[in-house]
Amino acid sequence: MVAALGVLPVNAKEYAQVEGVYPHMTMYNKEGECGTGALVPWGGKLWAITYGPHKPMGSSDKLYEISKDLKHVVRPESVGGTPANRMIHEASGQLNIGPYFIKKDGTVRTLAPKMIPGRLTGTARHLKDENKLYIATMEEGLYEVDVNTLEVTEHVKDGNGQAAIGKGVKSKLLGYHGKGLYSGQGKLFYSNNGTHAKNYKTDPTIVSGALASWSKAGDDWNLIRQNQFTEITGPDGIYGSSDPANTPVWAMGWDYRSVILALIEGGKPHYYRLPKASHSYDGSHGWNTEWPRIREIGTGDDLLATMHGTFWNFPKTFTLGNTKGIRPRSNYLKVIGDFTTFNGKVVLGCDDSAQREFLNHRPFKSTKAAPTMSNSNLWFVDNAQLDSLGPAIGRGSVWLRDDVAQGTVSDAYLLAGYDYRTMVIHHESATAAMVKVEIDKDGTGKWVEYKTLTVNGTLVHQIPQNVKGEWIRVVAEDAMVKASVHFNYRNKDLRSVKNASVFNAIAKVGGSASFKGLLKGAGKEMRMLVD
Repeated sequence: MVAALGVLPVNAKEYAQVEGVYPHMTMYNKEGECGTGALVPWGGKLWAITYGPHKPMGSSDKLYEISKDLKHVVRPESVGGTPANRMIHEASGQLNIGPYFIKKDGTVRTLAPKMIPGRLTGTARHLKDENKLYIATMEEGLYEVDVNTLEVTEHVKDGNGQAAIGKGVKSKLLGYHGKGLYSGQGKLFYSNNGTHAKNYKTDPTIVSGALASWSKAGDDWNLIRQNQFTEITGPDGIYGSSDPANTPVWAMGWDYRSVILALIEGGKPHYYRLPKASHSYDGSHGWNTEWPRIREIGTGDDLLATMHGTFWNFPKTFTLGNTKGIRPRSNYLKVIGDFTTFNGKVVLGCDDSAQREFLNHRPFKSTKAAPTMSNSNLWFVDNAQLDSLGPAIGRGSVWLRDDVAQGTVSDAYLLAGYDYRTMVIHHESATAAMVKVEIDKDGTGKWVEYKTLTVNGTLVHQIPQNVKGEWIRVVAEDAMVKASVHFNYRNKDLRSVKNASVFNAIAKVGGSASFKGLLKGAGKEMRMLVD
């Protein structure tokens, strides 16, 4: 049996699509995984790159050019690898995506892997020279690239052990599996989200990853905080900061308690916490997060962020004196590498179908159901659809089995955006302890007392819907042993009890006779489903 969706003619005026997914845009590689590393509209086209799982010296992955009539072209300049970096360099009129430098007319120049070895993970504006930019790798490598000549200078060596290309320092930064790169506040900021510590595959509570900074040639990365961090950006997003001395820098990360949001302003980091919709991303190894993002999607000051299974509304105005506006839009079950807007749609670049399993192996999938080739696709949706994928839920803690000294003030934790909110406080001290709960009502950093609670063991408190505020925090009036302050949130489920039309093809209980079969992607980049 071959499914009805087969190979489509290249010159088709209208391409078949299923719920916003176009089969003719399927992206393949010959690796164990084929994720979407970056998506950028540029010069009237949409540009996309895919990545293999660990390919610092190139792979079968491709650079794709997509026109407004959805013609899908594989560019011959493709060299592959594990790239996820992207930046529009306005001064030279070029897009840097992966190892490619693209002019608005579609001219592509390529940095060969031997010229810039490593898994390219981030691009950032240069601190001093508008004729250059920085590219970082997942193993802490840092390069400076001349956008005119493509000459590469190595500042920090990539950690994959390739032949030296320069005299960069060997990094001693904690963690690995780099993710974000952004310049601002007079420095270059970098993040990673993994560790090689013992039991990293099985213990999600290991303190791993890093948020770091770099200032000048000859320096190694300087550790700011040891936790798992991913996205780093600011209000100017893909263009890099236009006023780096004054505009803030944002970094998204997490630990086993909750999502961590770092705001770097005035040269100092400030930390906030958000709920997690899912704990599936929590591995200390950092492999399951792909590249959570904060991106422009054409909605003014409202950016879109992804983290731990939630689509977030993230305000471009988020600064130390104005932290209001972060709101959950919905929860999702999808591995998303990047997203943007094109042809009036939000385009989600996904990591769909891997030929190889990594952890939690299942014998049936490995031997019977694995696709012949790894593949992924783009998902075109209306902006409004992002509010209806799944009702927002959130779980997280500010303290979790932590010994807390008297007077300790917790990080600010998001309060706004959920209909139902429960706070659970627990400790194992020998006597009762007092906890003061405070609320920042409008995101200006002015805290007012909400309640002072006496906790003898465990206390469960429902926060009424009429209690408004952006952030909530707790202050330990007494020392506590193994203290936890946990929040459970959810929104009303407004979905209809009637199944959506996408489920019409599924047989109903008590229905007429049906047939069944196992469908998977065909090999040889055929863009077909086979049984």
